[in-house]
Amino acid sequence: MKISQSIKLAAPADTVWTYVRDFYNFEEWQPHIVSTEKGEKDGERVVKMARGNTVLDRIATLDDDQRILAYEMVPDQILPPGVPRLEGFLATFKVNAAGESSQVDYSIAVEIPDAMKEMAEKGIGGDIAGALKGLADKFGTA
Repeated sequence: MKISQSIKLAAPADTVWTYVRDFYNFEEWQPHIVSTEKGEKDGERVVKMARGNTVLDRIATLDDDQRILAYEMVPDQILPPGVPRLEGFLATFKVNAAGESSQVDYSIAVEIPDAMKEMAEKGIGGDIAGALKGLADKFGTA
């Protein structure tokens, strides 16, 4: 399953990219994230979610030329009881120039059991929408 949303922002792509590419500041603009801390390995972070659980993410792609940041959940991590393992999780941000403005595309791809798809679509879609709203609050919309 892949869920994608986009937003046009009233700031140049390079300005937005500098902010979005900071893998350790997401709690500043994503309401579903309470805190992030650097992990033990380069490119990893420990993320405390507003739902109360904690996950370990790592950068999969960081491309400054294309303005792409993709991250994944570290496989085989121990999750708290009741927190489902999200197989194949990959979140991707792409920041594109749009004249003096920019467009941010945010997608999350993940393997979800059929019984959980409707709930997952709402939850993941809400997280994406909240993140894009956080960017709109910071940079304004175009």
